[in-house]
Amino acid sequence: MAGRRFLPKLGFVPCSIIAGIVFLVIVALAQAIAETHPDAVSDRHHGDEFLSRRAHETGYRRSGSRHRTHHGGLFGLNLDGEEGEDLKPRRARAGDEEVEEVEVVEEIVEVEEDDDEGSDGGEEADEKGSVTATRDARDDRFDEFPASLAPLGGGGGDSPGPSCDAGDFIEHAEFWGDVVVDGTQNLKTSASRCCEACAKIRSCRIWVWNPDSKQCWLKADEREQPEPVAKGASVAWTSGVLPQRKGPGVKYALAKDVVDPTPPPKCLHTVLTSSGNAYMNWQTRIMYQTYLKHAAEPGSVMKAFTRILHRGKDDELMMEVPTMRFDPNQGKCDTWCDYPVADRSLAVAQWSQTTDSMRCSHVMMVETDYIYVKSPSPHILMPRGKAIGFEYSYIYPQDLNMKRVYEEYMREHADELGRSEWKREKFALPRTGNAPSCLNVEDLRRVAPLWAEFVARTEKPEEVRKALGWLRDMYAYDAAALAVGVEHVVAPTPRTPLMAQPPADEKIGDAFLLHYTWGPEIYDGKDEKLWVFDKRSYGGGQYQRGPYQLSKIPDPPRWDPAAGLQLQDFFQPRTLSESKLELIRLMIDEFNEAVGKLPRIPKGHKTLEEAQAMAA
Repeated sequence: MAGRRFLPKLGFVPCSIIAGIVFLVIVALAQAIAETHPDAVSDRHHGDEFLSRRAHETGYRRSGSRHRTHHGGLFGLNLDGEEGEDLKPRRARAGDEEVEEVEVVEEIVEVEEDDDEGSDGGEEADEKGSVTATRDARDDRFDEFPASLAPLGGGGGDSPGPSCDAGDFIEHAEFWGDVVVDGTQNLKTSASRCCEACAKIRSCRIWVWNPDSKQCWLKADEREQPEPVAKGASVAWTSGVLPQRKGPGVKYALAKDVVDPTPPPKCLHTVLTSSGNAYMNWQTRIMYQTYLKHAAEPGSVMKAFTRILHRGKDDELMMEVPTMRFDPNQGKCDTWCDYPVADRSLAVAQWSQTTDSMRCSHVMMVETDYIYVKSPSPHILMPRGKAIGFEYSYIYPQDLNMKRVYEEYMREHADELGRSEWKREKFALPRTGNAPSCLNVEDLRRVAPLWAEFVARTEKPEEVRKALGWLRDMYAYDAAALAVGVEHVVAPTPRTPLMAQPPADEKIGDAFLLHYTWGPEIYDGKDEKLWVFDKRSYGGGQYQRGPYQLSKIPDPPRWDPAAGLQLQDFFQPRTLSESKLELIRLMIDEFNEAVGKLPRIPKGHKTLEEAQAMAA
């Protein structure tokens, strides 16, 4: 027949071969599609090419990889990760030294295979982990207040402390010290009651009671033998000195004690640090509400939240915000001290060793004055050895003071695992800090103890402490990350996938956090103030009695191109663009929505007075 094509008859064997080929093609296509899924991509790559080549070439600064450490770290905490891990120093690659900043990174999606080194658990384990991670990142099995938050033995509040023997009371004597509890807000009927109040607070060493006013002042003093500043018949005060308490006052279940632990699911554990003062606590309440809102989004990778409280006693938010409390080195910071963040790194290091840190594969470190505005992309969950940080332009990568601290540490441990190799590498800190940053929990377990050690090393000598100032905690984190070889990919807004800061930033970009630290003021063209929001004056100022009365912030003015809207003189140029105004509006809308959900009295308290007593 014209035009008809005749095909040869195919036997059973050739048909079977063709069918097999078709089946293999279908399987290969399915596998290819699965491997391009963001969860699978981020899990199976080791990070050197996790960002696309275009992304690397168009804006991200990358700090070079440096040595991992085998040193046990401060307080004997393990920096090595799992036993048997390969800890040989990694040499910096030439491409890690410096990357020119050019265009905006549009996506962190494309991935190139990196076959140079295998995963910690081997290829087979990595693939299985990817499957589990994709499932776990999307279910809702995670408890808001899991058992891992609870201290062993049911403790965690005011520790029992020493006994009060009336024979040790010192009449007609007054002691000075760092105030732990203000006596004007802490009236006691007797000296014994005052002593008992001090004994319940780990950071309290000295109590001073007035028989007339009934004021009971609780104080901290780190001296071996405190001496009275006044004594004699003319001194009305009765005082007492309690013995110093050493060792941890509260203990938690440790990850190292878990038999046959399973890898954590691939998800994000938000970790917030706080000293528990009233000013930070009102911010914490709002931050946690925004977390709850956006963690509930479909497919969110945010599955856990822990407030790490470095304070000598529980506070008023223990039953409203998931919290683990750790005793601080500076007991005076429970009320006021000049550098409360000095206790942050040690508390994070201690938390990283607990079973609570096993709930997710990655940790997102945040601060109290952040607001979640959406759930983050799974792309920020980078492989081990890689982290995402926020670029702070005021962090100098070659800071000489931090370089001296870093090199002193490295010299002390140069004989460990070939650590002398560090001398051949360029000292270059990542321009970031601990928050906001996202890293693998195993990496945090290696970084955090050394971070705490570097913080301690920047406290002395005095010239180093003064030179680094408030930034010394950030520099210490950067040095620790450099020393253990956790490379931080950092970028400012709008290239960062982490955070924007209204009104300093023009737009949010890909960020999921907003930071309300700048205190925007909006003026019209005649320089008349129209609107202001500054966290430092919110609720009456920084030093009000907690818990604060939360109130909604008035809406910022609507955009009017003819109004000549502008910011305060600090910002140059002062012109307020429509996009900056909308970013401010987004921040205020999220803030006010959170305030609207919060009760006057924090959860778990029957009366305001009860909450105030916990806040004191």
